[in-house]
Amino acid sequence: MEDRPVYSALILAGALPFLACALLPAAGVESFGRLGSLHELAATYGLAILCFLTGIHWATQLYHGSPLPINLFIGSNVVFLAVLLAYVASSLKWALATQLIAYPLLLLLDYQLLQKGLISQHYLGMRFIATAVACFSILFILTSG
Repeated sequence: MEDRPVYSALILAGALPFLACALLPAAGVESFGRLGSLHELAATYGLAILCFLTGIHWATQLYHGSPLPINLFIGSNVVFLAVLLAYVASSLKWALATQLIAYPLLLLLDYQLLQKGLISQHYLGMRFIATAVACFSILFILTSG
C-alpha cells in the first residue's frame, strides 16, 4: 500500500454512491428507471462492496503466507454470507441493517491487521472514513423511510 493517492481516491470514491443513494431522495430523485429505487441500489451496491472487501481480506491472507492470528478466509466470509443471506431472504430494511453491522465488523478486522503490522495507519484511516460515510448513509436511508 505504497501508492496512497491512488488507494485513497478509490476508497473515497467507493463511498460516494452510498451518499448519493441517501441524499438524492431529498432532492426528489427516488429511482434510476430500470435500475430500481435508490434504496435498492444502495443495498445492491453495499453487497458488492462487501464482496470486494472480503476479497481484499482473502488477498491479505494469501499474500501473508504464514498463519495469521485471525483467519480472514473465515472471518470476513461469515460477515459477507450473513449479509448475502439477509439480502436474498429478507426485506430491504434487513439487508441494509445487516450491512450497517457488517461494515464496522470488517473495519475491526482491518484494525486487527493494523495491530499485526499488515496494513498502514493511513490505510485504516481511509477505511474508517469510507466506513463512516457508508454507515451514516445507510442509517439515513433506514430512518428516512
